[in-house]
Amino acid sequence: MKSMSLIEKLGYEVEDKVVIIHIDDIGFSHSSNVASFECLDYGIASCGSLIVPSPWFLEAVAIYKKNPVYDLGVHLTLTCEYDLYRWRALSSVNSSTGLLDSEQCLWRTTEEAIENVSAKAAEAEMRGQINRAIESGIDITHIDAHMGTVMHPKFIPTYLKLAEVYNVVAFLPRPTNKQLEDIGMGDQIEIFEKMFSNLEERGIPILDHMIIDTGGAHADKVKYYCNLFKKVKSGVTHLLFHSAKMSPELQAITPDSAKWRNQDYEAFINPKVKECIEKVGIKVIGYRDIKAVSLKN
Repeated sequence: MKSMSLIEKLGYEVEDKVVIIHIDDIGFSHSSNVASFECLDYGIASCGSLIVPSPWFLEAVAIYKKNPVYDLGVHLTLTCEYDLYRWRALSSVNSSTGLLDSEQCLWRTTEEAIENVSAKAAEAEMRGQINRAIESGIDITHIDAHMGTVMHPKFIPTYLKLAEVYNVVAFLPRPTNKQLEDIGMGDQIEIFEKMFSNLEERGIPILDHMIIDTGGAHADKVKYYCNLFKKVKSGVTHLLFHSAKMSPELQAITPDSAKWRNQDYEAFINPKVKECIEKVGIKVIGYRDIKAVSLKN
């Protein structure tokens, strides 16, 4: 007997368009905290994830504790991409782990992290970040990947294992053949199909689609997102964005992305975007919904 798909477990029809509207990078700055929780309060965004080693994580925790209904996860990170604004690993300051660059901070690029961080050190760091969030009082619903690093084949077995250990949902989209070909893994399509089939048989929730390339400034980002929502396909889709309120802090940290992060913030508190979602019949959910129907209570 064929097992139920994720969308069916959630109580929807297979032709429905169900979207997780997710905020990445909460906690990375004061500007992002202010914007992200305002977006969550407004109700277009349904959930988000926290960069636990980042300097403003504790402020995010304090905001959460005042109203602990937010659907939050851990944005597992082995990188810190900014020029002058850095954070370190939580698990170790020992350079032999490979976690740290010459400035004793996490690596700036995914490629450097994959090359230098051992699987053992990555597991210790991921555990440390999850534990810190839980010990801080966050009832985490999911884990996902900052810059995609921990979803590399070197780290993904640990990533999935930790989701099971902590009884949370792992962000795990089913890759298309084109996506695999684009990253040079077209010769492994059959292997990926078998792997995802096995994961589904084990009851691990698999997302049907992802929309993650939302960075970048646009002349009208409200229109941009409305057009994106019109193109959403049937199934369960993860759509992420990065919200931060324009400020001298944000411009100093990330001059290249400050404008479009502020545009994301303004778009997701704009009633026009909410109207667009309703008009095309999208059902908005968060990871708490998936956890409730997919994992043991």
